[in-house]
Amino acid sequence: MDKFIGFFRSVTILLFTGALIWSYAFMASQVSYRFDPAGDVLGTANKDTYFFGAIAIFLLANVVCYYFTKVLQKINTTEDGVGIRNQYLKKDLITWIKGFAGVLNLFFSLILVFLGLMNMSSDYNIKTLGFYVYLGPVLILVWFFYLAVILGKRRN
Repeated sequence: MDKFIGFFRSVTILLFTGALIWSYAFMASQVSYRFDPAGDVLGTANKDTYFFGAIAIFLLANVVCYYFTKVLQKINTTEDGVGIRNQYLKKDLITWIKGFAGVLNLFFSLILVFLGLMNMSSDYNIKTLGFYVYLGPVLILVWFFYLAVILGKRRN
């Protein structure tokens, strides 16, 4: 599972990079980022602010996940340890955090695709593209449910 999570995280980093470059390339100098339910624009920002803001949020989320992973790796564990000192729980938590970084990257990518589509054309309806926005939080909730499963597992 650890290899798959590492692969998933790498793919989502590439997906985020591609979504950012794609959305940035086709946007006008002013980016619309807030819409009402009818699809009318409520807020705009400069294209460069959009680009560097997206990179800053992406880096912050990934650095925090990387930091937590490194902190967990420093904890001494044994096979029969209790709580976080159990080596199997520690391994599962490290895998979960790496996967959470991938899920966040996927969520950020979906937001960039949504904003890119909304800014490129007025033909898109916000109601038909709304699943992009809701898919990310659903994935995050599923990942937290997986954390509850990990923490609820009986360990020796």
